[in-house]
Amino acid sequence: MKKLLTSLLLASMAWGATAQTLWRDAPMLASPADIRALMPQARETTPTQRAADPSALLEIPATPIADETFAATYHFESGRLQRIHLRAQPATPERTQALLKTLQASLRTSYGLPVSAPSRPVAALGTVDLLWSFRRMNVQLLMVDGKTVELIYSANIPTQKLGL
Repeated sequence: MKKLLTSLLLASMAWGATAQTLWRDAPMLASPADIRALMPQARETTPTQRAADPSALLEIPATPIADETFAATYHFESGRLQRIHLRAQPATPERTQALLKTLQASLRTSYGLPVSAPSRPVAALGTVDLLWSFRRMNVQLLMVDGKTVELIYSANIPTQKLGL
């Protein structure tokens, strides 16, 4: 009986670990076909995009988040989803700052305080680079050029677990 309970506990933990999602129910380590089935609006990236970044296989060109339009790019390694990169360029600096505040508050509510905010030289004042770590996932909020806001959800799984 003890062995059965232990086996059930381990099986449920393994299922929970593989079922973790990155963004909008996209399961970590999903295949491109899985993502397209889950998100019919996802389409293949252009050959130019794939030449610049071979891991960027799928995209959703426009998706609303916090009253802004983001482009979502799905990145795969060895045919498995590793990262989702969201990018928006609000029309004004005020909208950019409002978006950053909204996203930061939402991420703090979901994941707590960020685990790091890298120190940068004085020349980089006005940048935002915050990182949250949650279970087997990292979430990074960036603003480096004063007008582009990026949100990156990435799997944080050791390569030996991936069989690489």
